Amino acid sequence: MWSEPLSRRGRTLSTAREVLRVLRFLQTHPEGVKLRTVAAYLGKSPHTAYYLLNTLCQEGFALKRRDGRYYPTSGAWDSPAFESLGEIAVELNRASGCRSYLVALEGQEIFLKGIFGHQGQPGPKGLGARITRASHALAVGKAVLSLLGEGALDLLPEDLPTFTPKTLTRETLLNELERVRRDGLALDLEEYQEGLCCLAVPVRVQGQVAALGLAVTKGRFLAQGDKLAELLCGFVPKEV
Repeated sequence: MWSEPLSRRGRTLSTAREVLRVLRFLQTHPEGVKLRTVAAYLGKSPHTAYYLLNTLCQEGFALKRRDGRYYPTSGAWDSPAFESLGEIAVELNRASGCRSYLVALEGQEIFLKGIFGHQGQPGPKGLGARITRASHALAVGKAVLSLLGEGALDLLPEDLPTFTPKTLTRETLLNELERVRRDGLALDLEEYQEGLCCLAVPVRVQGQVAALGLAVTKGRFLAQGDKLAELLCGFVPKEV
C-alpha cells in the first residue's frame, strides 16, 4: 500500500500538520502577520516558517503584501456564488456593450479577477492582477474601498499615485467613499485614464468584498451615463 519509506511518510505528515497550523494561525489574524511572528508561534526557525508560508502562498491559501506581512485568502472566490457573479459580468458586458470588470479583496490586496469584452471595447490600460495601488482612481477600486469603513485607506500607499489631473487625493477620496457608501455606485471620471470613465457597484460574496464595473468612453458616459448606471445597479445584487 505504501511505497515510500516510513521515515519519509512521517516527515510528510508532520509538514502537512505544520502547514495546517500556519493556515489556522493566519485565519485568526486577518490583519496579517510577520514571518518572525509565525516562526515564534511554531517554535521553528524563520527559514522553516518561510517554507510553510511560501507553500500556502503557492497554493493560493495566503498572500504576501508589500508591507512584508502574510494574509489569509478567502475560499469564497472558488465558490459557486462567486462564479455566478462572473456570469453576471458576462451578461452585463453583452447587455451594455461595455467592457466589464470583476475585482475582489483578498487579504489586504484588491485583485482583478476577470475582464469581459472584446478588443474593440475601451478599458483601462496597464492594469495588472493587483490593482490596490490604483484603487483610489478606479471605480471598481473605490467600490471595494467603500465597504471597508475606516480601514479603507490602510490598504493604500501614503502618497497616492497621480494618474491624471483628476486623480483624487487622500482628502477628497474620503468624501468620495462616503458618497459611494450612500449611493451604492462608484465613478471614475477620467481619474485613471484621460478620455475614459468607469462605473462600479460594491457587492458582498458570502461576507467577502467584491465589485463589478463597466468602462466607457467619456463621450458615451456623458450621453448615457445615467442609463448605464441604472443597468449596472439592476444587474448586480448587493450580496451573493
